[in-house]
Amino acid sequence: MMKLTIIDKYIIKELLSAFFSVIFVLLIIVLSTEVVHLLKWVSQGVIPLSALLSYLTNSVFEFGVILIPLSLLMGVLLAFGRLYHDSEMAAIMSAGIGPLQWYRPLMVVAVPLTLVLLILLLFVQPIISYQRELIKADMRSQVEVDKLIVGQFNQANKGNAVLFLESESDTTHQIENVFFQQHRENKSHVDLATSTSSYYDGSGQRYMMMHDGTHYIGNAGDADFKMIKYKDYGIHVTKKQVKARRTEKTKSVAELWASTIPRDKAELQWRITIPLATIIVAFMALPLSQTDPRSGRYAKLAVALILYLVYSNLLGVGKTWIVQEKVPVWVGTWWVHIIAIMVTIFLLKRSGYLTSSKGDKKITLSTNNGN
Repeated sequence: MMKLTIIDKYIIKELLSAFFSVIFVLLIIVLSTEVVHLLKWVSQGVIPLSALLSYLTNSVFEFGVILIPLSLLMGVLLAFGRLYHDSEMAAIMSAGIGPLQWYRPLMVVAVPLTLVLLILLLFVQPIISYQRELIKADMRSQVEVDKLIVGQFNQANKGNAVLFLESESDTTHQIENVFFQQHRENKSHVDLATSTSSYYDGSGQRYMMMHDGTHYIGNAGDADFKMIKYKDYGIHVTKKQVKARRTEKTKSVAELWASTIPRDKAELQWRITIPLATIIVAFMALPLSQTDPRSGRYAKLAVALILYLVYSNLLGVGKTWIVQEKVPVWVGTWWVHIIAIMVTIFLLKRSGYLTSSKGDKKITLSTNNGN
């Protein structure tokens, strides 16, 4: 079992603190935007208020999985950048601890994160994605009456109809003061009722009952304009059963492996690609974090973010090419990882991380001279 030194534990603490701080801030930013988006859907009647929490929970998982590699990259840059900026790294190197030895505490943090991410993508994501599809199917199965919003005009999904519900009684929970307008056979039909309720007949058919109202038939100015007063008036409410869709995101690893559909093959490779990219990003981040105390701890942050965006976009391109069958599955996104590994090796050599112990002393001296 690998024994960690005091310096290893110190660096691990710095890395974990920086990682959790970054992912927390990024999640707050993206989730605040997502909450605004979901609240807009609720106000428009696209999703019911009861589904808001479920949607938000799914969003936390989806964004969290995506943000882990980026948070690890920024966490390493911030943690080691601070050590360089405060000259703590120079003191560590003067104690005979070279750059390659810093990968030990880094891997203690990066490897468990990669394994957790792999498990989440392979086994947890299908369950979360299927739960979201169940929510969508349940919303599509709901009748429009159940999704009406009190206090605003509700437009029907099909047909030219508008319904306005003024208020809801606190005691009976009935809707009071209803306005309903629809067009049938080139004529306007308008209902003004004092209240509404639901009614089920013997066969289980549902009706929206409008009580103590007036029904107007005809367009303004027509000679055959009619006005009918009624005690109770029922409108049949139809309900459809919608099943949850089985997309590639909801399929298990076994289903994706056995499938011959390019989209499924791309999804399977994607679930392995993200964890692999996470460990590569961890190796890439360490040489990028090397800075001179005079240049500041965030000197190479912009360069690192540009490299990460190029890397992630190329992975997306590779996945798209698999779906479009422009590249064979065995090529997939592996070419992107090969390029990333080559860039990482170049950065390691350029920063002197792949030198011998004498090279480590040379780095130490140059750093101390910089102080």
